[in-house]
Amino acid sequence: MQRLITMLFILCSFTANAQWYWQESFEAPYDNNRTKFVIDSSNAQNKWQIGKPQKAVFDSAYSPDNAIVTDTVNTYPGHDTSVFTILHSYMFSNIMFSLTFYYKLDKDAGSIARVEISGDDGLNWIDPMTEDTTYMFYWGGPKPRLDTSVHSWTKFQLNMEDWANAWPGGPLVFPHYRTSDTVMFRFTFASGNVVIPKDGWILDNFTVEDAIGEGYVAQVRQDDILHIYPNPCGGKLYLQDAGKNEGDAQLKIYSIDGREVYRASCEPNGGYTTLPLPNGMYILRYERGDRYAIKRLVINR
Repeated sequence: MQRLITMLFILCSFTANAQWYWQESFEAPYDNNRTKFVIDSSNAQNKWQIGKPQKAVFDSAYSPDNAIVTDTVNTYPGHDTSVFTILHSYMFSNIMFSLTFYYKLDKDAGSIARVEISGDDGLNWIDPMTEDTTYMFYWGGPKPRLDTSVHSWTKFQLNMEDWANAWPGGPLVFPHYRTSDTVMFRFTFASGNVVIPKDGWILDNFTVEDAIGEGYVAQVRQDDILHIYPNPCGGKLYLQDAGKNEGDAQLKIYSIDGREVYRASCEPNGGYTTLPLPNGMYILRYERGDRYAIKRLVINR
């Protein structure tokens, strides 16, 4: 029922250009969104703080002056787990949904930095660093690292469109689905037996977006409209579209870890497409008009 109401709202209320997103840089004018950041108060030793960083490695925010950091002044202690959660009210359906922020890490080998996502009020949690392929998450750039120190500001941009708009029994099969109107993002920094003092984790300039852009056409997944062969292929692939002739299509190919590695416009049923990619397994996304299809592709020369 919620999905039906949401789609009716979109169809009746939105023009060709509409979007909804929020940003938080921990400065004005986005200060009102700080209520979305919930620091775990059940742990009296939780080290997450919002403020101006004044540490050896973390000496400034991404955009001055404030950020969220594992203590704005002190290095992190050993054997501590600090957590904060972002609560996002999911607005639309069949459109983009992404999380973006910037971060630095200064950690020892025994400490863990983790981002997790829940679409069912915290019943199940998804780790995008290890389950991006399972949930068809795509990275807006190189896949970031959370398993090692990163001393320059690095962008974390995750597209979760396919998972966020899937439903149990639908064409996309996932272990867990978004069944709540609130999506939760949980950030955990857990330290081990600290020998050399480290600064921990600092994050800034968050953007959560679910938007309909100008000229946007809501797309429906229909895997059966596209046939690809041969598969495995030796680098040349034929795409056969079983639908109506609606003009050129967009072909996007992602590596198994979710990075976009190839993009091109193509004419369906127009001959073989040469793919300049090394041997391996890939995810192929084909878009044409208001439809798209997802296929697994193997290149083996």
